Amino acid sequence: MSEVDAPADALTGTSADVGGNGAKLEGGTRRAAVRLTTVFGGRMCQYGKAYACIISDVSLGGAKVRFKDTQDFSRIAQSGEVQLIFERLSDYKALNTVVAWAKPNEFTLGLRFIDPELRRRVVIKRLMPTRWRLANEQNSQQEAGEPETGENG
Repeated sequence: MSEVDAPADALTGTSADVGGNGAKLEGGTRRAAVRLTTVFGGRMCQYGKAYACIISDVSLGGAKVRFKDTQDFSRIAQSGEVQLIFERLSDYKALNTVVAWAKPNEFTLGLRFIDPELRRRVVIKRLMPTRWRLANEQNSQQEAGEPETGENG
């Protein structure tokens, strides 16, 4: 399947992305986790302060977030833990993270989840249940070498 034919649920990424999506990287290795594109509101909390953000990519490994207020980018500590809160969820709504990378010119951070994998799976599944199921089914088929099913065959 080419990048153009890929469903909106499973994104292709580059070696600089947080998390992963099963796409081949430089050297022919595969990402360990499915990465899904999102546009969810959220908050990053650190040292008792909350900063509004937009969560644009999520995987079991981490998330890509962009600050709503560009002045907040310099306020958040680039080291230490950050709690990522998904505003869409009423319970199980926060995951603990550390900053993996930063793009100051885009006011964007890559966050790596540090909670246990089971907790991450529960939160992401509650956040987008259908997309999570479909993306994981597709990833499982690719790993097993089964032919892909879909509209184009």
